[in-house]
Amino acid sequence: MKSPIRFLVLTCIGAILSLPLSAVNVKSDGWPWNLKYNGWHDREIVEELGKGWFLNVGPTGIRAEITEKHSKYFTVRYVFKNSPAHGKVEIGDLIVGANGTKMNVSHKFGRGAKGESGWDGPMAEMAPLIEDSQANGGQLELIIWKGGKQTDEAVVPITIQPRPRFSETYPFDCSRSDQLMTDLLDFLVEDYERAGKFERQIHTHSTAVLALMASPDEKYMRLVDDIMKGYYQKRYDPLDGAGFKSWTQGYDGIVMGEYYLKTGDRRLLPAIESLTQCYIEAQEVKSGGYSHRPNPFIMRRRASGGPKGYGAMALPGALAMTAMSLFKEAGLDEYGEPAYSNLHQAFLRSVGDNGSIGYGFESLDHAVIILNDSRTAKNSSPGGIGYPVESGMKDIGDYEIQWPTKKDPRWRPTDWVAGESETNLVYDYGGRKRLVIRNQIIEEPKRPYRHDDSKEMHHLSRPGAGALAHRIGNQENESWRYLSDLMATGCAKNAEHVFRGHASTLMHVSWGSLGAALASEEDFREYMDALKWWFIMTETHDGGFVVIPGRDYASTDHAYGTRIFPTATAVLMLSVKDRQLQITGAYENSTGQKTTQKSSTSQRPARSLIEARREFVDHGLMNALERLNSKKMLQPLLIDFSKARKKVWLKEIKDQKLIFSSAKGEHEAAFEYTDLNNQDKVNLSRMAAQITPDNGGINVLAGIFLEIEGETELADAYYERADEKSKALLKAVFE
Repeated sequence: MKSPIRFLVLTCIGAILSLPLSAVNVKSDGWPWNLKYNGWHDREIVEELGKGWFLNVGPTGIRAEITEKHSKYFTVRYVFKNSPAHGKVEIGDLIVGANGTKMNVSHKFGRGAKGESGWDGPMAEMAPLIEDSQANGGQLELIIWKGGKQTDEAVVPITIQPRPRFSETYPFDCSRSDQLMTDLLDFLVEDYERAGKFERQIHTHSTAVLALMASPDEKYMRLVDDIMKGYYQKRYDPLDGAGFKSWTQGYDGIVMGEYYLKTGDRRLLPAIESLTQCYIEAQEVKSGGYSHRPNPFIMRRRASGGPKGYGAMALPGALAMTAMSLFKEAGLDEYGEPAYSNLHQAFLRSVGDNGSIGYGFESLDHAVIILNDSRTAKNSSPGGIGYPVESGMKDIGDYEIQWPTKKDPRWRPTDWVAGESETNLVYDYGGRKRLVIRNQIIEEPKRPYRHDDSKEMHHLSRPGAGALAHRIGNQENESWRYLSDLMATGCAKNAEHVFRGHASTLMHVSWGSLGAALASEEDFREYMDALKWWFIMTETHDGGFVVIPGRDYASTDHAYGTRIFPTATAVLMLSVKDRQLQITGAYENSTGQKTTQKSSTSQRPARSLIEARREFVDHGLMNALERLNSKKMLQPLLIDFSKARKKVWLKEIKDQKLIFSSAKGEHEAAFEYTDLNNQDKVNLSRMAAQITPDNGGINVLAGIFLEIEGETELADAYYERADEKSKALLKAVFE
C-alpha cells in the first residue's frame, strides 16, 4: 500500500510538471487555445468552435493563434461576422504581414526563463502596421498565405476604423488617447445599460466603476452615482468566510474612497467605518497580509479541526492599504490603524532591491504556545479565537512551545518568546493555545533606495498598488516616498513582464501601470511605449478591448468576461493624463486643500486681444487648415465640435467650407468658418499642431486660441514649441 504522504507528494510533483509552460503554447490543441471565453461579446466563437481563447488582431475582426511552426505569423482561427475581414480572410490562412512589410520576428515561447516574457513577434510587429493604416484613412493591406500555403500569397485589402497616431507623449497631449478613452467609456456605459450591471467578479466590476470616475466628463458620473447607491448599506464581518472576501473588501474600499473624495457623499461613512474595522480584525497577524478569507474565520475553522486554508497574500493587503490611504487623504479619523501601520511594516520588511514584492509578505517571527496552567488560560481574548489578548504575556504562567520545533524546516530560534515577553503580541488560538508574534519594527529609510536594474521583476500588481498606497495621503512623508519610488520604478522598468502576473493578468496590468505612472517621466515614457502594441492589438472591431492570454500558467481572465475588464483597465491607464482620481494622480493637484481639480490660481492672467488682431489670427488658422487640406495631410483626428453631439473630424475644405465627418463616416456636414466658436478654433488649432508638431506658427495659433479661453498654462506649453520667428509674431499680436 502506498504511503498517503508519499502519494500526495508524488501527485503534487506530477501536477506541477504537467503545468503548461507558456501562455502561447507549442501545441495547437493545448492551453490556451482549448479554453472557452466567458462573456456575451465573444459568444460567437464559442457557439461555432466550442473553444478558443485566441489572440485579437486589432480592429480587423480576426482571432488568431501563434504556433511554433509559424512563430513569425498569425494562424487565423476565427473571423467575426460583420467585421472588416469577414469574407476576405478565412480560417487556416496565415497573416504574414501588411502594407508591403512582412513580419520577421519569432514569438518567444516559454514561461519563466529570462528573455521569454515580452511579446516580441507578430503582436508587436503588426501593431505599427495597423497604426499606419488607421492614420491613413483605415486602409489595411494584409499579406496572406491562403490556406497556409506560401505559394498562394495574396494581398487582401480591408478597411478598419480610422484613428490618428499615438503622439510621442501619449497618453498626454494625444488626440488618439482622448478619442480612445471616450470610445471605451461609452462602450462601458452601453454594456452596463444592456445588462443592468457589470460582470459579477469584484475586480471587473470595481475597475469599470473606477474607470467611469476617472473621466473629467461629468456625464459618466450619472451612472456612477446610481451604482454607488448599492454601497450605502454594505457592512463587513471579519467572521464571514463565504467567498473571497478579502478581495471584495480591498476593491470596495478603493471605490468608496475615490467616490467619497470626489463627492463628499456622507451616506458612505457607515460602510467605510465598518470596512476599516474589518481591515483591522481580518488581517493575518503573522505577516500583515490577507488570505482569501478573514483571519478570525480561518483561525476558528482551524481550531475546530477544519482545514488550514490558503495563506495570506500581499496583493489583497496592498489593495486594502490603498483604500486606507484614500480614507486618510479624505481626512477621516478612522482609516484603519493599526492594520495600516502593520501593512507599511510588511512592505518595508518584504521589498526587494528591484522594488519587487513576493506573493506573500515576509512573516514576523511567531510561535504557538500551550499554557500549562488552566487558570491562566482563562486570560483569553474577549473577541474569541483570532483576536488579540489585551494583557499579552503578562501573568501568562508556564507554557510550552508547540511550534516551531527543530524538526520543522522553517524553524528559527525561539528565545525571543521569553526574552521579549513585554513587547510580544498575543492572539487567542482557542483553549490553552496562544499565537505569539514578535514585535519587530523595521527602521524607516533615511535616503532614497538604489534601484537594482539588473533584476527582473514579475507580478507588478503588488508593488504597483503598494507604491500608490504609500504615496496617496502621505505626500509629505519622505521615507514613505522613498519606498513608493522604489516600487514604482520597479514597475516602470519591467513592462515586458506585465503579462506574467499570476492568476488575473489584468490585475497586474492595471495596478502595475498605475504604479509605473508614479515613476520618473523617463521611466514611465519607456513603460508606455513598450505597451503601445497592447493598445492597438487588443482593440476590437465592434467595441472595447479584449483579454489576451497572459504568460502565467494560471492566467484566468477569460473566465471573468472578455471585454469589460480589459476595457476598463485601458481607460485607467489612459486617464493618468486627467488626474481625476487619487490612483491616477489627483494627489499631485493638492495645494494644501484636498481637491481633485487643478487650481486655476496657479495660471498667469490671460492677455486681451483687440478685434482687428483677432481677425488676423482667424485668417491665419483658416490658411493653415487650407494648406493641410491642399497637401492631403488632414487625418481622422476626432475633436469636439459645438455643432455636433459626438466627436467629428475635419475631412476636407471645399469652396471655403469646412467639411466635418462623423467617426464612422456615416454623416457629413459643411460649415463656414464664421460658424465656429472659440472652443472649436482651439480644437482645430490643436489638431493642426498635432499633425505638424514642428510648425511654430501653428503652435502659436493654438496657444493664442487657448489664451483667449483663459487656459494660459496650456497656451504657454504651445508657445514653448515655437521658434523665435513665430514667438516674435506672438509678441506683435498681444501688443
